[in-house]
Amino acid sequence: MDNGTQQNSVFKTIQIIYGAFVLGIILFSIFTYFSINPTFSIYTNDIFMVVVPVTALGGIVLSKFLYSSLINKISSNDDLSSKLAQYQSATLIKGACLEGPALLSIMATFITENSLFLLLALMLVGVMYLKFPKKEKFKEEIVLSFEEKTEFDRQ
Repeated sequence: MDNGTQQNSVFKTIQIIYGAFVLGIILFSIFTYFSINPTFSIYTNDIFMVVVPVTALGGIVLSKFLYSSLINKISSNDDLSSKLAQYQSATLIKGACLEGPALLSIMATFITENSLFLLLALMLVGVMYLKFPKKEKFKEEIVLSFEEKTEFDRQ
């Protein structure tokens, strides 16, 4: 397997795993919606009304902070495969930080039968979709030499 094929394989792996995060949330949301008799209420004195939004906001902030700090640690002197491996770690950590609050939102929907939490989970899915790993984003966010850009584009 040549280097370009291997790098393409690594990038496809990143996209598949991240896509599985998103798909898992969507499927769990659908299952939850059809398993309960959902109601929609913003006027409830349930603890989840505080915990879930705070956790969602915290997950968004934490994902951005961790992703940025991991991306900034990638040295321009590293080879392309090392940069891809570090990018993979940063991307999957970002996805996990968003997936956790989404799963908590779905569980809150399941427990309380309040579909407001399901909407919050779907908004987190939207955030995850906007942050989906793409080759163009990789080339924008990571410092690549001319040779590395050429090698990466050859895939």
